[in-house]
Amino acid sequence: MLHRGIKFVHAAVLAYSAVLAFLFLRSFEEDWVLGHTAVVWVTDSDNSASGSQVARAVADFAEGQRTTVAREVLDLNAPSSSRHLYLAPGGPHSDWLKEGYPSFNRSYHTDVRPVADLGMRDPRGIYYVFGSDQAATSLTRDFAGLGLTAKVYHPVSLTQLSFNYEGSALYRSFFVVALAVVTMTGAGVLLNAKAYGVLRLQGKSFGQILWRDLRQLAAFWAIAFVAVAATTLLLLGLYNGLAWIGTFTLLALGATLVLGAVALVTHAAMLGLTSQTDVLSALKGELPARAAAICAYLVRVPALLLALSIASAVVVAGQDVLARQESSRAYAKIGDATSIAFNGSLASEAGLKSLNAKVGPWLHQADSDGDIIFAGHRRFGGRGPGDLVNHDVLIVNESFLAAQPVLDSSGHRVTMSDAGPERVRLVIPRSLARYAGRLRGQVPGLLNPVTPDVVSAAKVETVWSKDSQRVFTYNPGGQQRNGEKLGADDSLVTDPVIIAFPNGSPLVSNKLYTDYASQSSIVFPNPDDVTAGIKKHHLETYVMSMTPVAQNAANKLRDLVGDFRLQLFNLAVAVTVLLITGVGVCIVHSRKNAQAIFARHISGWTFTATHRPVLLLEGLLAMLLVVWLPFKVWQQNQDLDRYAALGIPAPRPAAEVTGLDLGVTIALVVVEVAAVLLALAAFHRRIVKEGATES
Repeated sequence: MLHRGIKFVHAAVLAYSAVLAFLFLRSFEEDWVLGHTAVVWVTDSDNSASGSQVARAVADFAEGQRTTVAREVLDLNAPSSSRHLYLAPGGPHSDWLKEGYPSFNRSYHTDVRPVADLGMRDPRGIYYVFGSDQAATSLTRDFAGLGLTAKVYHPVSLTQLSFNYEGSALYRSFFVVALAVVTMTGAGVLLNAKAYGVLRLQGKSFGQILWRDLRQLAAFWAIAFVAVAATTLLLLGLYNGLAWIGTFTLLALGATLVLGAVALVTHAAMLGLTSQTDVLSALKGELPARAAAICAYLVRVPALLLALSIASAVVVAGQDVLARQESSRAYAKIGDATSIAFNGSLASEAGLKSLNAKVGPWLHQADSDGDIIFAGHRRFGGRGPGDLVNHDVLIVNESFLAAQPVLDSSGHRVTMSDAGPERVRLVIPRSLARYAGRLRGQVPGLLNPVTPDVVSAAKVETVWSKDSQRVFTYNPGGQQRNGEKLGADDSLVTDPVIIAFPNGSPLVSNKLYTDYASQSSIVFPNPDDVTAGIKKHHLETYVMSMTPVAQNAANKLRDLVGDFRLQLFNLAVAVTVLLITGVGVCIVHSRKNAQAIFARHISGWTFTATHRPVLLLEGLLAMLLVVWLPFKVWQQNQDLDRYAALGIPAPRPAAEVTGLDLGVTIALVVVEVAAVLLALAAFHRRIVKEGATES
């Protein structure tokens, strides 16, 4: 009979593959429409063709090429949960115009409209092609004939998916589970060594034993597959009516085949390993110690490093969740305050110039009218004075100071009421007083990067702020999508350096407004001011969406909590792998050296001397774990040294080993060493007890 651990592995592979396919499709659909062959991204236009002309050309192309083309436009008022798809039918999925888009993720809505409804909308943006790659290339050529710059992308290609998801919790989970499959399959085969010895005694060859196991696995698979498939179909039917069930099935089967193949290869390799011992030794449960130990450590070392990486991510994410939950109280007080997002397709130099020329003056005037809160946030980088490295800097307007209390050193609120329109206040915490001169020198470049000379030193007034103040920034910050590393919550910062200016100050450049608006750092307390401004100044081409600031923070918290849960799962699996491989090393060592261990025990050898080889290897492994993180930090900082040698400002602060990193490392070392010591002690006691009984 198969060891029950092996059956558990294959059942877990089926269940995990279904969960992985579900999580991936749900996440992917928030970024891309499902079912497309390619994406054509139009990033520039010479304005020789209007939006309506491009829409007609797309409709003619789709009909002539028997393909379907769809232009995606995010919903202005709910960009995080809704989009509009302007469809030109002619090929696959043309029925969406009548039946609607079948959403896999029920929390994300896709509204389908005819391409003619685009009207005069700017043609720059994302176009989905549902057809062949040749059709996408042909569409790019047609766009070029209309004076548009376009390029073909394949978001579903393996290269692009790996790039987008690398480092994400979902990506890590696959490799963690693969390691677990190797570990548990190997353990199941090795623990069944006596049964395989009996089969060899009966004259069964390696091939016959393997074929017997595969037949039993096939029978188990048939039952497990039906059970998992039925459960999955039921749950998906309740969740989304079995939308995209074909795509889901292919993804789940793909993951199952890969992990199943890993399990089968491991099974065959471990079975071959057990056959290396003679039959009598096999009947006693003995194993080829050297080969088995090497196999265990080949899994154990990467599992340790992966567990360290995951554990650090779990702790950081947990801290971020707590911080965002704390800051959620501040977001609850700001009502419908809204930030805006620009058209990401305006990536060309001409497009960015046009955006600055059109949007900058509108935002500047809105500031003069008191319609916005300017809450720019950045950090000092490089390798400057220790207290300034990575220190928070806020660039704010008068409305910000009116909405968020900032106290000076005497406990009074900092305002701009007695400052002229061409005055700037530099608010510095008392703890940073020795850097006042350096900070004053950076004000012109931070406030007016285009013409910093207009901000003379005489126009900058220094105010000392009270230490230990926490200031609300209106922006949660942090990236949480598709492989991007999760950023810490920036909603509340302690003792920031603040550069404050009167609303609509002429010292502030229009570029500063557009730069920080693109980072969601310009907030409209009244959302109606956004829609009115877009309509009045014809900014539909530039401002693509508006998002309530509180909703944005809530979405980030929701995504982070989901990622945190998945990271916890990854950590639990990685630690399980560590425990199993640790116990496996002890089993191999104890079975191979049982007689020697008993002899040494009755001869008065200490526990440490008796098991010196295993303890030395585990000590080396613990040392590897301890030095790994400092090595990685040193490796990262080598790049910064090259920047310094060239006289170029570093793009990020120097990495360093924190107390949190040390705590996580020590905890993993303790778990790893304790598991091995406990297992070794248990096997030692068992060998001594059995030896004494036989004596």
